[in-house]
Amino acid sequence: MAVLACLLAVGVFSQQATPSVSGIGVANVVVTSVYWGSNPMNPSTPHPGDVNVQLSIVLSNVGDDVARGLNATLVLGPPLTYNYYLNGAQYPAVAVSKIAGDINAGASFTLGYTVNIDPNAKEGTYRYNLQLSYNSARELQQINSKAMIDVPIWKGELHIQAVVTLPTKLYPGSKQVLLKVGIVNSGVGAAKDLLLRLALKPPFTASSGSSDQVYVGNIPAGQGSEADFIVDVGSDAQFGQYSVILGEQVGQNIISIGELTLYVNEKVGFDIVSVTPDIVSAGDSGRVIRVELKNNGSVKADSVRVQLRVGNFFTGTLTDFLGTMLAGETKVAFFTVDIDSKAQPGKYNLDLRFDWTQEDNALDNTQTLALTVATTGAPVTLIAIGIVALVVVVGYSFIRRRRMKATQTPPK
Repeated sequence: MAVLACLLAVGVFSQQATPSVSGIGVANVVVTSVYWGSNPMNPSTPHPGDVNVQLSIVLSNVGDDVARGLNATLVLGPPLTYNYYLNGAQYPAVAVSKIAGDINAGASFTLGYTVNIDPNAKEGTYRYNLQLSYNSARELQQINSKAMIDVPIWKGELHIQAVVTLPTKLYPGSKQVLLKVGIVNSGVGAAKDLLLRLALKPPFTASSGSSDQVYVGNIPAGQGSEADFIVDVGSDAQFGQYSVILGEQVGQNIISIGELTLYVNEKVGFDIVSVTPDIVSAGDSGRVIRVELKNNGSVKADSVRVQLRVGNFFTGTLTDFLGTMLAGETKVAFFTVDIDSKAQPGKYNLDLRFDWTQEDNALDNTQTLALTVATTGAPVTLIAIGIVALVVVVGYSFIRRRRMKATQTPPK
């Protein structure tokens, strides 16, 4: 009775067959329970796609005579199948027979059928025909009966329980974001061989080739697990709320479990308003480059540091600290640059890196600043002196000519 109560509690008790014979001195075999696995006190839970799982059927002789030579044939149908091998080839069977032998009156016998479950099986209870054939020893009569058995197939039912990101706030350009997703199985059956995957779309991408998928294995009914994904946020992401589908990878398809809600926060953007001068010469020393910058966002940036990252031909004081920049505020960064005399003329694209804190989050961004290196020429001061000297000489010659002409003109 304790075993029977347990089977009823877990919902695997089969429909009893109606006795096919009655009377005194006659064997009468009926089905008393059906369960998955080999332990009636701890039955297993089947899963679509399971292969070679045991279905146990308990037969009991409720008559008052021995049932001799009992044979039980299970007639199969979807989603259960049975395969056998003959000469190395595999064949399907529509029915599987098992021999129980003799069962005394009041005794029981457990049959074990090894079957497969179709991967596309739906959750539910399936009814199958079990055909029984045996002899009643005392009456020496052949008895044939049928029993309808109920076979449950359960699936796990997964739900998203919690979502946590590290760092807590996401911004455009965030890299290596750890996305921790808690899931729980609230179904009746176990969820087996789970490969979870994020169906990512812009602005989110996987940080590496497989960081958008996690194998979590089996999750028993009523239990939970955690999956860790690593993603990047595109630098051109617009701030706002996004939905990302979490699903189970089955073949080439992703079967949705639920949606994750992710929020991308606004990130301060800086505009380069002007660069003065933007033309320098090879060999310049102590040239001060003035860069006017603007906070074009709607939030403030604290502890702003600007660094000019240059190539081999540029040295000097290349970092400036601007402090706090409010939304829409403009400030000027100054860099003192020395240009190697060996620098080739042309346009140089230099990285201008911004570091700042925003709501206690350390952020950074990099833009491009262009400087043109002109061909080395005479110093500006010498050129100016030469121009002035030329003007003086030309002026002196002109005045002298006029005086000579005035002297040579006869008086009237």
